[in-house]
Amino acid sequence: MRVVTYIDGQNLYHLAREAWGTDGGILDAPYNWPSYDVAKLATALAGLSPDRTLAKVCFYTGVPDSGRWHQFWNSKLRRLRNQGIIVTRSAVSRHGREKGTDISLAIDLVTDTYEQEYDVAIIVSQDADFAPAVRRAKQVARKQGRFVTIQSSFPEVLGRQSAGIGGTTFIPINKALYDTCLEPGRYQPP
Repeated sequence: MRVVTYIDGQNLYHLAREAWGTDGGILDAPYNWPSYDVAKLATALAGLSPDRTLAKVCFYTGVPDSGRWHQFWNSKLRRLRNQGIIVTRSAVSRHGREKGTDISLAIDLVTDTYEQEYDVAIIVSQDADFAPAVRRAKQVARKQGRFVTIQSSFPEVLGRQSAGIGGTTFIPINKALYDTCLEPGRYQPP
């Protein structure tokens, strides 16, 4: 079964920081900055079932116009593109909000369903705003006479019941799995 992963980079970063980060805000702690290796994480999630093959990895994030995070994301996104990962970057408003990232991911999910790019889609996010796109993707697949599985994967916060995106199968990411997908020496902000 072909798997496509759609990774909401900021959502993953903030959820991992909430789940395992330190309250001290120490930047070199691996959960307090986007220290995850996108390719490793996508491969690990696709490999949770032995009959699956990773077909495509899509990564979405907002990038500020200037400053240390601008430099960080430019370096990281360049590396992702060199690895063959499809990168969609959007602007970040003055108030720190991404502009267009969620829309891009939702459109790609539905388009890839229409183009029959996957049998299993994994959305790495806990953002409930993706539920309408999930419903639409399933409708498209049904009209094509096929069944698709759509999963949402997100860092697991111990002691708190976590829900993924409506209409998906929830695949929590535990700390042990996340730790195998770290790249702590790369692109750390100054």
